[in-house]
Amino acid sequence: MSTRIIGVHSGHDASACLLVDNVVVGAIARERLTRDKHAQGDPVECVDYLLAHAGLAPVDIDLLVCSDWHDASGLSANRYAAFPRVETTRRHHLLHAYAASVMAPPGRALVLVADGRGCRPEDNGVDGMAPGLYEVESVYCHEGGRLTALEKAYRPYQAGRYAWGSHIDSLGYAYAAVSKKIFGSSHAAGKVMALAALATGAHAIPAPLRFGPDQAFGVDPDWLAFLQACPDRIDWRSALAADLAASIQQGLEAYFAFRTRQLARDYGCPDLLLGGGVALNCRNNGMLANAGWLGTVDVFPAAGDDGLSVGAAVMALRETFHDDRPIGYRVSQGASNAAPVEGEQGRRVAGEIARLLAAGRAVGVFQGGSEFGPRALGHRSILSSAADPAFKTRLNTEIKRRESFRPFGGIVLRSRLDRLTGDALAGPNMLSAARMHAAARLRYPALAHVDGSVRLQVVAEDGGLLHRILATYEDLTGRVALINTSFNGCDEPIVETPAQARACAAAIGLDHLYADGALEAVHA
Repeated sequence: MSTRIIGVHSGHDASACLLVDNVVVGAIARERLTRDKHAQGDPVECVDYLLAHAGLAPVDIDLLVCSDWHDASGLSANRYAAFPRVETTRRHHLLHAYAASVMAPPGRALVLVADGRGCRPEDNGVDGMAPGLYEVESVYCHEGGRLTALEKAYRPYQAGRYAWGSHIDSLGYAYAAVSKKIFGSSHAAGKVMALAALATGAHAIPAPLRFGPDQAFGVDPDWLAFLQACPDRIDWRSALAADLAASIQQGLEAYFAFRTRQLARDYGCPDLLLGGGVALNCRNNGMLANAGWLGTVDVFPAAGDDGLSVGAAVMALRETFHDDRPIGYRVSQGASNAAPVEGEQGRRVAGEIARLLAAGRAVGVFQGGSEFGPRALGHRSILSSAADPAFKTRLNTEIKRRESFRPFGGIVLRSRLDRLTGDALAGPNMLSAARMHAAARLRYPALAHVDGSVRLQVVAEDGGLLHRILATYEDLTGRVALINTSFNGCDEPIVETPAQARACAAAIGLDHLYADGALEAVHA
């Protein structure tokens, strides 16, 4: 008899997932269905979506686990009344750690969770601590499916402390403060990370973080004072914006280098899993993946709060049903809209797409179920040649309609990875920045960021569509990498359905679309 668990998360980036035995068979963020980016609230649409596509009813679910904030408002008390067993947890960092454990290597691994703000001590069953404290960092050991808490840091939360918003001494809140100052949103951390590469060094900015062997982590008051003295909104085109971005990015990397070296030494464990929103920082992940004191480094594709639903389900599997088997997880997590095209037809379609890419066309790819997390990994992707900087300019200005400095991720076959970089990667899912070879930067100028780095998805030679496209593209051009960016318009969630894919392709000006197993010309 199978064990069926649904995990739901109702905060920002709300989501739901369905775990059957030890396999994640579906996971989706609420924004993909409501079309409201970073949507929060009860993800009832997600639960209905997962049940419908699995052919299940609420009575078929053994346990539904809700991840809620202690002071969440607007949640219905009877939202899941049809389910026979419902439990609620507020153990924020523990759920991040369980989500991260999906990527666990054999044997022991440390799990480092860092974000803006987690739960209170009392939510973790800890009494007697001062009020107003919240998790900012947690360390666990994962072994054999089980997590053991090793270290946890709490800090006081200050609501409305600064003009840009509330404050807590956390990596996530410090980074979000810069994001708000430059881009007007706490959800623009990826832009800040990319902008840091344009630093001029023209401004004397205090170090943002305090830490050391004998000093507890904290955000430096001098840096906060500098930030407070800056204009409420800083033009991203300015040298000040780039220098501020570099200050927080360099501070974050310096802290993680110090902290992970310390943890690997103290616990005798070099393998590392990263969780929480800070784990989406690709430059930091790439630095750690190549740190001499660490072994393997990996990141769950939905390391932010959308992944809490997976964490809740995995926690229930481990702690309630005592099933410690490794978790099965695939890139494609949404409902499958079309069966993969195989055999001679698959080779023909891949060849047609490769020829269009070689001719400088941009092609939308819509196949199977959607990815879970912020990265498009070939199921809801836009592909383009990386051979000419003009392609990058067109993608940024005409198709994605976003800031010109922002880089694009790339795809490459595993057997060709060494032609682009000699770096190790923190997993294959485009969550790690690598230093490109000098020759590769010249050959793929539309992939290289201004600092010579690139975010890469590594594709297995499995006979799938991406494998065939890359192989045929190499036969046609001699080049081994392509641009791969998410299939969405400016400030929109990634497309979920065939209708959304066709509408988006027409609206943003794609040349062609692969959907429902066939290649289509796009008409505006």
